[in-house]
Amino acid sequence: MATARLFDELDPLEKIKDAKFAEQGVVTGMQQMKAFRALTPPALEFVELAAKPEAERDAARFEALKADPLVQYLVLDAQANVLCPATKLWNTGHGATMMREAVALMGGYGITEDCPGFLGHKWMDAQLEATYEGPEAVQRRQISVTMANEVFLACYRNWIKELRAIADTHPDTGACVLASAMELWLWTLEHLQTAKDATGAKLFSGNRHGVVFPLCDALCWLLASRQQILDILELEAKGPQSATVAEGLAGYVNFFSDLAATQAASAAGQASRICAELVYGFTSPCCGGHDEGACCCGGKQDGTGKLAGTVEAFAKLRTQVDACLAGTRLAKDRAADALAQVMIPEALDYP
Repeated sequence: MATARLFDELDPLEKIKDAKFAEQGVVTGMQQMKAFRALTPPALEFVELAAKPEAERDAARFEALKADPLVQYLVLDAQANVLCPATKLWNTGHGATMMREAVALMGGYGITEDCPGFLGHKWMDAQLEATYEGPEAVQRRQISVTMANEVFLACYRNWIKELRAIADTHPDTGACVLASAMELWLWTLEHLQTAKDATGAKLFSGNRHGVVFPLCDALCWLLASRQQILDILELEAKGPQSATVAEGLAGYVNFFSDLAATQAASAAGQASRICAELVYGFTSPCCGGHDEGACCCGGKQDGTGKLAGTVEAFAKLRTQVDACLAGTRLAKDRAADALAQVMIPEALDYP
């Protein structure tokens, strides 16, 4: 839904962009790329200003950039180019598997059998979508190309700051561990863009799918978890306006916050594992002996793929991710306890 809403905003801007480019005689792909390169600095400036409190930013400049449809198109397009394939990859690669487990868990009677949106139907639809969307490698390839876009990465850094702020006001959502995992992923991306493997070959390259594709998978975990947390804030803010959820809103928010914290912990764990494999896995083994059972592995690449000293920055970030897991298992226990009290009637109570 988040990606769909983003495209709802992007579509009218794309039409304006096409009209303006046509007026300027910018018609070929190369001409558009050149025009977008000129728009990148103001787009980055807008993203930077958007992250600042209103009292600290240049209001006139911010409003001018906000009113520029080409700048807004470039910012949204950079996000859409990642979120679109990420949504397809996540839904077909992970969502379908989770749907199958949900069907097995819930059984085939009561609300799961006859009501609109029956889980079994959703599961079958998810598998069909995996066919319609094409091989998952196609989605990973697109993400690997677009996730390094500087405008997207500027937005990504803002999302980390946003999650830090959410963690201050909603600590039970898992926003803290997710923000730490996103920082770890960003460090790994920047590291891989300049690092080489043990043979001296460049790591971050379009034809090295063993490097860029796992990094894409890690990003999908993080983006999906972020959106789940944002949905909880949306529920909390707009829930009172809905007669359906207003009465038990506090309970809904608490339950979904626990689910979000559980998912954030899983996402952080997956991303942390993938990043560690990519940072250390392409270097030469450095074990030259073990003193009293201690291992000497763990170091910083010196450009030749050999380990020389500790990768202090990465180790510090990963330790921070681990520490931020505090409370997430308690959240899982609370969510499990709440689910155990849900009763699915055998006979439906609606016509």
